[in-house]
Amino acid sequence: MGRFFTMNDTHFDQLAGQWKERSTELGAWVMQHWVNRRDIWGRYLAEKYRGESPSGTPKNKAITAPFSRERGKISLQVASLIKHFKARDGAGILGVHSQAANGTSRWFAIDIDYHTPDDHTGSREANYLAATTWFKRLQSLGFDPLLMDSNGDGGYHLLQFFSGPMKTETVRRFVKELVSDYETLGLDEPPDLFPGTHGSNHFGSWLRLPGRHHTRKHFTRVFNDEPFVDVEWLEGHDAIDRMLATQPATQDLLSQHGITTKRLTLCLDFDGVIHSYQSGWQGAGIVADPPIHKVDIAIARLRQDYRIVVHSARCNTEEGRTAIANWLAKHNIAVDEVCEHKPPAHLYIDDRAVPFSGDWEQTIADVKAFRK
Repeated sequence: MGRFFTMNDTHFDQLAGQWKERSTELGAWVMQHWVNRRDIWGRYLAEKYRGESPSGTPKNKAITAPFSRERGKISLQVASLIKHFKARDGAGILGVHSQAANGTSRWFAIDIDYHTPDDHTGSREANYLAATTWFKRLQSLGFDPLLMDSNGDGGYHLLQFFSGPMKTETVRRFVKELVSDYETLGLDEPPDLFPGTHGSNHFGSWLRLPGRHHTRKHFTRVFNDEPFVDVEWLEGHDAIDRMLATQPATQDLLSQHGITTKRLTLCLDFDGVIHSYQSGWQGAGIVADPPIHKVDIAIARLRQDYRIVVHSARCNTEEGRTAIANWLAKHNIAVDEVCEHKPPAHLYIDDRAVPFSGDWEQTIADVKAFRK
């Protein structure tokens, strides 16, 4: 099978069936390795909603989902990802954002576009040379990249997954340097990078998931990097097997190339979480009891990966904040900050809290069942 081709109906139907058959495992794989945030995602519209408006202006082919009025109420689910991989037409094709709201990314991608001969941003041959050169360069650095034929006509997506979320700023710096020789490789413009630089759209950019193309009659093919093989591009089950076998880069490898972790914030309550609080409330400035068993060891372990801050009802007054700080120092418990106001955080740890799952009926039941 050559680099550039058009699928006939029989072949297209065979591939559609294979992607549908593997949709459940693909959906789980995407949720684990691709999804940086679940509150928003990209979605291509059905063909009938594309084209031109009555005024002659082009309509959007894609939107950021969900609609504004639904944000905060629904989130991206595995079931939606499975539906994406079952798709036979361009409706409902999904994409995911390359950056989480906290400034971290689980992957980077290079999107080398080729739409038509009139595009003038490069040629099919130059695109292929750039994609395979950067692919092999990543391999030489110890990575296990994934190179996908995105449209069957000279467009490519080159991705690298991470073992965990990494600081987006350092990811962007690395991938920008990786493709800095784009002109030498025959491209007239730099490729689109994910994560890209945020503009007025604070959500950032999203990348279409593999599978059915949103306009072309095409399913993703994957570059075959096995030595001494006759088939350069894998399709159907073989392509899916190669995708699922892709190894995320470890933090050790990433750090060697300047891609670093971001210390996310954990906000800890004080009474009942750090301070044992056996005597109950005696005033904001009175901290009468010993620490909870091994809390010093636990916080020290967490601080290796997270920024640890403390916020409590005591923090409403300077007296209370001073009392917490003095008590922590007395018991050799190091934290990053004692906060006057509740800060934005990755997680909140509190002994008197009910996690909200999106279901208010369940939350009411949890409240009524709560015992302390």
